Amino acid sequence: MESSQIANLLRAIAEVIESDPKLAKAVEKCLNNSLNAQKSQDSSEAIPKQLDANKTLDNGDIILTECRQILREQGEDKLKFYLTELGEKVRELLKHGQLDPKRSMRRRKDLNSIIEHIIQKLQAQDKSGKLLAASISKT
Repeated sequence: MESSQIANLLRAIAEVIESDPKLAKAVEKCLNNSLNAQKSQDSSEAIPKQLDANKTLDNGDIILTECRQILREQGEDKLKFYLTELGEKVRELLKHGQLDPKRSMRRRKDLNSIIEHIIQKLQAQDKSGKLLAASISKT
């Protein structure tokens, strides 16, 4: 499924939720329960996981999920350290999660600028997700 199809699906779901207050309350309750359970589980894992040998960038989406989790829980500095540990593999990470749709960042020689780009994109994606969640919970 392409990102535009996913976005359209999420918009349709948001419209249905906004139109039914009972459904909105149920979704909000479910999200709160899920977030609370996730927070309690994540607090036990304060240190980012090291990359296993089998966790290559063939699984870039998994690594991006870990990056998002580190950014939310431990901040930008820890994420920067985590991405620095990846070394040259950050270029491959750009292929996942719509981080470099024009393929222009992969050609840069400076890894620090690539890492900064990844962090900015992840922050922007996280912010847009929070805005969507806020718009859903207002009803």
